[in-house]
This record gives sequence, structure tokens and C-alpha cells, in this order.
Amino acid sequence: MKRTLKKIILVLVATSLFSCKGIEFENQKIAKAEEFSRAEAMIVVAEEKNKYENKFGYSLWNLKSGDGSLYFKDYIVSITKGFIEKLMVLKLTAEDLNIIISNVDNEKIDNASKEYFNSLSQGDLDYIGCSEEDVKKAFTDYHTARLVIDNLSKNASTELSISEAKVIRVQYIVFDDRESAVKTAEELTKRGANFSYFAKSRSKETEIEMIIKRGDETSTRFPELFYLSDGQVSEVIQFKNRFYLFKCVEDYLVDETEKRRLEVLRSMKNSEFDEKFKKYEETYNIRSNSSYWREIDLQEGRDCTIDKFEDIYYKFFPKTIK
Repeated sequence: MKRTLKKIILVLVATSLFSCKGIEFENQKIAKAEEFSRAEAMIVVAEEKNKYENKFGYSLWNLKSGDGSLYFKDYIVSITKGFIEKLMVLKLTAEDLNIIISNVDNEKIDNASKEYFNSLSQGDLDYIGCSEEDVKKAFTDYHTARLVIDNLSKNASTELSISEAKVIRVQYIVFDDRESAVKTAEELTKRGANFSYFAKSRSKETEIEMIIKRGDETSTRFPELFYLSDGQVSEVIQFKNRFYLFKCVEDYLVDETEKRRLEVLRSMKNSEFDEKFKKYEETYNIRSNSSYWREIDLQEGRDCTIDKFEDIYYKFFPKTIK
């Protein structure tokens, strides 16, 4: 589960959606929604609690967060509550879109639920208070959320060429005047001229090498760099009041380019999802009224250590864009 839970797309890495009755709404359409049961909500809470504790330690719950008005433990509970309210909207959205889980996927959910429940220790069970049926509901609703996200972002392109996500490595020299840049460019044409030497001795900046990703700020300033081949030196390029010479060290970083390609694809899907899902949030405007939120204490459950929901889910339902 992601750390902030602030963007709706984080449903992709959340633990669950849940349901039982008990929430008040403003109109008949919203009244179809169902509140999460305490046991189902506690699966979300426990997973989030343990991810924080594993990274920062148990003592973090005594710290104040934000403006200092809340202990961090209460802040995380409030964030988790808001997150679950978004999941409830996703469940209603699935109904609107007539999204139904297939028999094949239901079988996978059964297997994932059994594996998760059987991995729970007695300390986990004491803190969460869930049954195997609660776990199955969690996986069912989580998978429903993922189907909704895929549906609302299905028009985002799943193809992105290497050139559109290309990542390169360059060395560079920065000058305060064109005359110095032109002179150095001429010297670099001589046999045996070493670009790194000139960069270290003449550049107005201490850094002489950088990685540039297609679409980042540097690439928009210097788009011509993506047309350089290995070892090629650019012409003098002016940006604002400075002048630059670049040498392409590597014109295609394979691993970095693939990582960048997936980052861009995720961003495209997230943007489409956010835009379409906004109307559902505004329509339903769900707020959870369950009393159990006031009773949850992240300092309890010292023997609860479960942190496997995502891993088990994605074992049975691999990510299409990782």
C-alpha cells in the first residue's frame, strides 16, 4: 500500500474494499452504498500500520503529524478512513458500469483468500478480528476496484515507442559567453581532444554529466540532444544567458528507458482515471459513519505483523503496468 493514499489511483496498491450496511446518504441513488464492516476495515488498517512500523519503527505513533494537532497514529487512521470512502465510491461505480468478476477470477480470489488467511498469526487474528470470509470479501472488492480503474483508463494508450521514452547520458560544458563556447568547440574537433578535460577545467558548473529523460524539463530545453549519437558533440546551444556544449556518452540507456516508458504509461492512465472518476466522487459524496473508527488504535496489536495483501493479490493478478 502506498504511503500517502491521497490520489485515487492508489486503489491499485490498496488492500481492500468492504461492505456491510449502516451509512446515511443524501439521496436514493447514494443509498445503494454499503459501509465497510469493522473486520474488513481492520485488514486495511493492519496492513497500513505494519508497513509504517516496518519502515519507521513502533515509536512513530507517539509523534505529532501535520500542524501538530494530531498524533501520527490518529492522522493515519483518518487518512485510511478517507481512503476507504473512495473505495466505497469505486464499488458503486462498478455497479454503474455493470462490472462483474468472471468465474476464472473468482477462483483466483478463492485461492488468494485462503493463502492470505492461512498466513495470519494468532496476533494478526486478535488485532484484525477477521474470518476467511472477510478476507475473501476484501480480495473480491479490491479486484472490483482494479477492474473499475482499468475500465475508466482503458482509452489511455498502452503503446509508447522507445523514442518517446528515450533516456540518454551526456556530458556538458557551460559558458558565460558565446566566444568561449565557440573556441572550445573548435578545440574539441582536434585529434585527441578530451571533452571531460575541457568540462572539468572550463565549465561554469561543477557537475559535468547528467541523465536526460525524454519529456523532462531538461529535454524540453535541449530537444536536439536526443538526435546525437554516441560520442557526438553538439553545436553551441544557447539557453537564456548561457551557452552549452554537449557530448552524447550513451544515446540509449536500455533499463532507464524501459523504466521511463512505464512511468509515462502510468501517468497517462492515472490522468484519464482521475478525470473520469471525479464525477463519480462528486455524485456519491460518501462519508463513512461507522463508530469503530473512533476505537481504532495503531499502538495496539504489537503482535500483528501481517503485510502480504498486495504481494498475494498480484501473485494471482499480475500488474499489466508495473
